Amino acid sequence: MISKYGGGARLKEARKRIGISQKDLAKVLDLSPAYLSLIETERQPISEPIAVKMRDLYGIDARWLIYGIAPKGEKSRLRQARDELGLKQKDMAEHLGISAQYLGMLERGDQPLSEPVAMKMQELYGFSAEWILFGKGQHKIQIEEE
Repeated sequence: MISKYGGGARLKEARKRIGISQKDLAKVLDLSPAYLSLIETERQPISEPIAVKMRDLYGIDARWLIYGIAPKGEKSRLRQARDELGLKQKDMAEHLGISAQYLGMLERGDQPLSEPVAMKMQELYGFSAEWILFGKGQHKIQIEEE
């Protein structure tokens, strides 16, 4: 199942990059400031019409806003992590319990990255699931040895 949550954090990030206040963006999107706040704080998912309007007005990739899929031509954080680890795609896919073909789709942004895959990256390699999914927080975390 694809979680549509996380889009609020991406919308807030995009709004800050654009340099527009929450109140002004709400007006542009024809939303109440309170509803935009609910989206940005993850209490409501971002809708496709809002994401499309952000794309049309500001050039923000709608798929990235809704699903966290990296815009075409941008290296995904999953690929960045694999490159840092120096792993071949088939080896990392095996460690994650997914096919190399599916990992390739995730890295290209053809499929949205799921929380279970991000959590496995955190567990195995110490890359923060929050960073892998949303680009937020610490890049790497300390893995506790058993």
